[in-house]
Amino acid sequence: MIWPLGSPAKSSQRSVDGKAVALAARELAQLQRELERVREVLTGLQQTLAQVEPGPDTIRASQLREANEHLIQAAVLAQGDADAAKHALEVAARSAELDVLTGLPNRRVLLDRVAQGIAMAKRGGRGLAVVFIDLDDFKQVNDALGHATGDEALKVVAQRLSSSIRDVDTVSRYGGDEFLILLSDLSGRADAAVVTDKMVVALAAPMQLGEHVVRMSASIGVSVYPDNGSQGDTLIHQADVAMYRAKRQGTGGIAFYDDEVADASAHGVAAPTLRKDA
Repeated sequence: MIWPLGSPAKSSQRSVDGKAVALAARELAQLQRELERVREVLTGLQQTLAQVEPGPDTIRASQLREANEHLIQAAVLAQGDADAAKHALEVAARSAELDVLTGLPNRRVLLDRVAQGIAMAKRGGRGLAVVFIDLDDFKQVNDALGHATGDEALKVVAQRLSSSIRDVDTVSRYGGDEFLILLSDLSGRADAAVVTDKMVVALAAPMQLGEHVVRMSASIGVSVYPDNGSQGDTLIHQADVAMYRAKRQGTGGIAFYDDEVADASAHGVAAPTLRKDA
């Protein structure tokens, strides 16, 4: 529910081209090589100056000192360029891993962490869960209040989800109004239920966005390793299926994936494993 109405707009998400990051890295490496050559010349000149004796060669020594000063200035400028290039590369690398709007890890990072989490779970004999979250009726926020308010709402959602998880978990923005969360080091489904219940409570609190108060809920689907599969893409797909089962039952629902959910999804009937939170 939202008050009052505003202008329609859509939320957008930018991405960073990985090729640009690679190009920046090559340019930085080139600058660092050039800087090293300047330093080598400086070292040679300084050694030469140290060996110059006063006398007929004094003019030549002063010329060397002047050249040395110019090279020092060049080295300072080169160092500045290298530092700037390094900073730009670090920013680009961070942008390639983070969602620009929310600052959360992006889809690529989450997929990598799911793969790593499965490998660790196999070695440690522990479980993990993939949680797929889709905000209910988020389009109404954008259409009524505009994309700027919608973006602010997404930032608040990101903060609330981040505060609901444990240190070993990862929350990411999957795209648009979808979030994907990796819950690690679980002893079973009950552990995942505790965390997802916290998410529902956190998201249900009213949001004060400028002049507007926004109430928001989310449909949540959960798949569990190893019960529902051993591959990351499979677990994500199953969490997505479970999320749609929750959404069909109304707002603010949680569904865990299992064979009954899959069969119900295929036949368009309600799944008995649905957990609906008031």
